[in-house]
Amino acid sequence: MTGVSEVPLRSWLPYFLGVSAAWGCSFLFIEIALREFAPTQVAFGRVLFGALTLIVMVVVTGSIPRLSWKKLGAIALVAAFMSAIPLVLIPAAQQHISSILASLLNATTPLWTALFVALLIPAERVTRIQLVGLVMGAFGIAILLGAWRVDDFPLMGAALMMGATACYGIGSTLSRVLLSRVQDSPMALSSMQITVSALMLAPVALATPAPSTDAIALNSVSLWALIALGVTGTSFAYVWFWKVVKAAGATTAASVTYCVPVVATALGVLVLGERLRWYEVVGAGVVFAGVWLAQRRPKPRPETVPEIKGSAV
Repeated sequence: MTGVSEVPLRSWLPYFLGVSAAWGCSFLFIEIALREFAPTQVAFGRVLFGALTLIVMVVVTGSIPRLSWKKLGAIALVAAFMSAIPLVLIPAAQQHISSILASLLNATTPLWTALFVALLIPAERVTRIQLVGLVMGAFGIAILLGAWRVDDFPLMGAALMMGATACYGIGSTLSRVLLSRVQDSPMALSSMQITVSALMLAPVALATPAPSTDAIALNSVSLWALIALGVTGTSFAYVWFWKVVKAAGATTAASVTYCVPVVATALGVLVLGERLRWYEVVGAGVVFAGVWLAQRRPKPRPETVPEIKGSAV
């Protein structure tokens, strides 16, 4: 692939900024949607609107995937860990912690990916530098959560959020194992993954008590936040992300991990009135350093089928 230095910034930077903004705004949209909807309804709503948007894109571009039972089974397994489960856990976590802390914890996803790649793909052993990154990342998480605050430790929110990021790590690893030889376009794969996730979450959402009629009224702020969450963070962001991968490479695309919490933190402070604590800033810095080390490899990999080390939120 052409080196990043040879690729004009204008060919990928707008998409990179778009992904950063879309995934960064996701935490704000979740917080607003939770005012009227339950976590399972937020998850189902975002994948439903995301799937509808992606299906329209696939039809318009003519990139309709060829389906087989084997492919559907692989996509369903990946979808469970990459979207269905974590997209329920994240809004559930935000019922207990701020959108700022949720976004900072979400940035630990590459640490989980590195860990599960080492555990599930024997050919890829953890290097010393990656091991240092994983240990540093764990230390950063402890700082980020203020582990010394025994009486005010956000146990439930942290557990739910770390469960979501662990799922992303498993899903990313499974996608490399199960989908690396699938010939469909990234847009087609994304549409199938999100559609399957919507089918998985539909029974769960239906089993949840229905929201009030005010929540689904056309003037409902929560409803529009949910629609924006699905259309931007769960559809367009995927397409933009893959455009960055194609133009600038997987490594550049994965660096969106560092930008998403910045956007989410700014919105949390300015729009939601949340407070950013000093140890969250310090912990985030340590986590980012750990992520950078954990992503380092002794030899560069061909980027024809890139590994996605970031996360969709």
